[in-house]
Amino acid sequence: MLREILAVVVVALAGGPESKELDKAHQLWQAGRYAEAQEAYDAFEKQAKEDLAPALRTRLTLGQSDCLASQGEYDKAIDLLARRAGALPKEAGLWARLADLKFTRGDRPGAEEACKKALDADPDHLLGRWVSARLFEARGKLDDAVKAWKWFVDRYNERHADFSRDADAMLLVGQAAERYYRAVARGDELAEQLNDVINEIYEGALRADPRCWQAPWLEGRLFLAGYNESAAKRELARAQQLNPESAEVLVTLGQSDLQGYKLAPGRSKAEQALEINPHYAPASVLLADLNISDERFADAKTAARKAVAENPRDEEALARLAASCRLLVDPVGAAAAEAAALARNPRPATFYAALGERLADRRKYQGAERAFLLAAAADPHRADAPIGLGMLYMQIGRESEAYDLFRTAFDADPFNVRANNQMEVLKHMAAYTPVTTEHYSVLVDPAQDKLLGKYMGRYLESIYGELTKRFAYEPPERTQIEIMKSHRWFSARTIGLPFIPTVGACTGKVVALASPSATQKPFNWARVLKHEVVHVITLQQTEFNIPHWYTEALAVESEGYPRPQEWNKMLLERVPTRKGLLNLDTINLGFIRPKEAEERQLAYCQAQLYARYMLERFGSDSLSKLLDAYRRGLTTDRAVTTCFHVEKADFEAKYLEYLDEVVKTIRTRVSEEPPVKFSQLERMLKEKPDDADLNAQMAYEHFARRDFKAARPFANKALKLKAHHPLASYVKARLLVSIGEDEEALDVLEPALDPERPNERVIDLLAELQMKAGKLDEAERLYELARKDDPVHTKWIAGLARVHLRQKNKDKFLLDMALIADNDADDLDVRKVLAERHLEAGHAAEAEKWANECLYITVYEAPYHVLLADALLAQKKYTGALEEYQTALELKPKKPNDVKVKLARAQLGLGKKAEAKATLDGVLKADPDHPEAKAVQKELSGKE
Repeated sequence: MLREILAVVVVALAGGPESKELDKAHQLWQAGRYAEAQEAYDAFEKQAKEDLAPALRTRLTLGQSDCLASQGEYDKAIDLLARRAGALPKEAGLWARLADLKFTRGDRPGAEEACKKALDADPDHLLGRWVSARLFEARGKLDDAVKAWKWFVDRYNERHADFSRDADAMLLVGQAAERYYRAVARGDELAEQLNDVINEIYEGALRADPRCWQAPWLEGRLFLAGYNESAAKRELARAQQLNPESAEVLVTLGQSDLQGYKLAPGRSKAEQALEINPHYAPASVLLADLNISDERFADAKTAARKAVAENPRDEEALARLAASCRLLVDPVGAAAAEAAALARNPRPATFYAALGERLADRRKYQGAERAFLLAAAADPHRADAPIGLGMLYMQIGRESEAYDLFRTAFDADPFNVRANNQMEVLKHMAAYTPVTTEHYSVLVDPAQDKLLGKYMGRYLESIYGELTKRFAYEPPERTQIEIMKSHRWFSARTIGLPFIPTVGACTGKVVALASPSATQKPFNWARVLKHEVVHVITLQQTEFNIPHWYTEALAVESEGYPRPQEWNKMLLERVPTRKGLLNLDTINLGFIRPKEAEERQLAYCQAQLYARYMLERFGSDSLSKLLDAYRRGLTTDRAVTTCFHVEKADFEAKYLEYLDEVVKTIRTRVSEEPPVKFSQLERMLKEKPDDADLNAQMAYEHFARRDFKAARPFANKALKLKAHHPLASYVKARLLVSIGEDEEALDVLEPALDPERPNERVIDLLAELQMKAGKLDEAERLYELARKDDPVHTKWIAGLARVHLRQKNKDKFLLDMALIADNDADDLDVRKVLAERHLEAGHAAEAEKWANECLYITVYEAPYHVLLADALLAQKKYTGALEEYQTALELKPKKPNDVKVKLARAQLGLGKKAEAKATLDGVLKADPDHPEAKAVQKELSGKE
């Protein structure tokens, strides 16, 4: 838990010159100018008389100790307080501050002793009472702690006017009241009381002292505990404006970054806090959290050990140490950290809640569940344990158990946005129904996606054998797939917050998908499902030890599609310079929280290339070897060395060499050439008038503006400077074509073609002209040459398709169209053409495949069901055909009678003559002259 604000209450002082000097020093401390404040206090002490009044001596000492503690000089602050308290034994404020600092440093016996002396001197001393209550809490004596918190509330109610003039007193009362009300109130009553804490007490502290940065900090921390990030940041910004050097505020802002997976900004804030206060344990705890989320478990353990060294009794620090040990497969270390927490507190709720959160973050569900249950048992009044357990149950498909937990959490923390959102999600999902298959349960909104659920279940079963064989693992339980009605519900269900930048997510036990029915543009949901199911298999197979990058690498590789050109473009830009490339240390962060818009796509690209690199360098079993290493709990560094017998540095160096080879196969396409401003081109050409490339580019720019007259001299000059210049030849050929001189254009283009590295514009125009001239074989040769240079460029495949269509070479045309479909998983039109053409060619099985591919993009359009049914009928798969025709009819096709006639044929195929007759009678009643219906009826009559 964050160190509580080190506030003190001192006796009221007369407004003499000494008091004013101390006021100035205190104001410097409040503004974060700790060194200056310390100098001011020390200067005051030098000038003060030896017989300084005890009240002033106390105030001076407290100010000096604040300055030392804020800069991490805790031992010096404790030593100073101990000496001054010994000299002034009746000054309760000195003993109380000493107790507070000793408690912060984990010295419970010392804190108890100093606290006793403070309360002996003044039984009602606020800071003494505060430390006493914290000691009860730390020892697990929650009933005594609640009574201690109540004392503050009662005293505030009795002496409201006195307290409202003292900011420090208000801060202590606010924290005590917050704890008390969380323990005794629920629901609306608690919400009302917490609002009073914020608006009356914390804001009252600011009214008493406008420099009191601690008040908005505590408000921000309260909001952040409920995942209300916007409200939290607003208050934390107020606090930081008052004190930009507060380590407490910086760490809380870093925790806000952590909640949003903004790991780099969070790390920066933790490091800033440690620069200000090198011994501030919560900053090291934050670093441990950030490292765990970034899968840097060894670094997390180092940070946790540092936090424990600062305060060996800190449950927050011990929880991070236990979590990092567990994630490093060090059960002995994890058990030792837990034993340390239990030795100091038999009910360490804070320890278990924090441990559960960290383990759940890395999908260690079994350990996280145990931790959350123990946290809830240790302190039933907390909100973090039930909400953590509820989120965990949502992740593993136990939604029925989650609602009561969120209700409990919301009652315990009415400001908790995540608990409220999840309750709304579960209310919304109450109407969902499952479509169950042998290995999957697809949960859908029946009013919108019942049909989609059916086809998803069918598809999932069709790939089950392929994937489980590939990874040699079968999930032991039925996998739950949840199709959320909209992207908003998908985001809320997945993270409990309004937005997540993807349409699919996997927790390892559950796959959630935003319904394609609600998206603006249809997408290939089968591709997304296959990707997510690979995550289910690899996460469970490795007991959730597989790092993010590797499960993504295997999922992308399993999709089976060519590398997208946008990925190629990134590789072309980054690999030669090495600028912006990811490595094994940074790639996980590219998925979790990319630093720039395209970094997440780069992470997917590089992850897949890591997989292909391993296959090429280490052999066909390399991927399974690494998977098994993660199953055994090895980190990536150890796994690389163990599996491949090379050091990580060598692994990474050779990977970069592999990327260099990949880049050699990638071409910069015309559509991706960086634009050059015309004015800039003019200046460049003025500086270098005899540069062939610049003259050719200027010719092209004029041609693109349809200023043919201006383009011609630049093209001619470029060709004079460099014979057969590709771009200049292209422009000159285009100018010739524009006046009908195609043969002359061919004469210009042919010498400009380099068969080893053909220019895209040159070979494209050459092939077009050969097509135009009817020289289809030559056009085919040219397109094949272009495709050899850039194998997955749709332009060349489409050109070949046009040639093969004109040649009436149906088989090659269909192969071309299949390649085009591979290049765009969401292209519905190409898949429809493939299904129709295969059906016409008598390739019923291929037609079935492509009709199914159409349904993987949309299941709510009748023509695609008819296509699939026709393909099934042609193969005499009458049961499937019957089902598809019926589905098509439910979707209200444009020509229902035509579909019904086909339905009758399927019924006949199944021997259901009476049903076929009834179907045909219905058609002929609506359309007595329907030719196909009459023909089938005649066939039926002949069979009777």
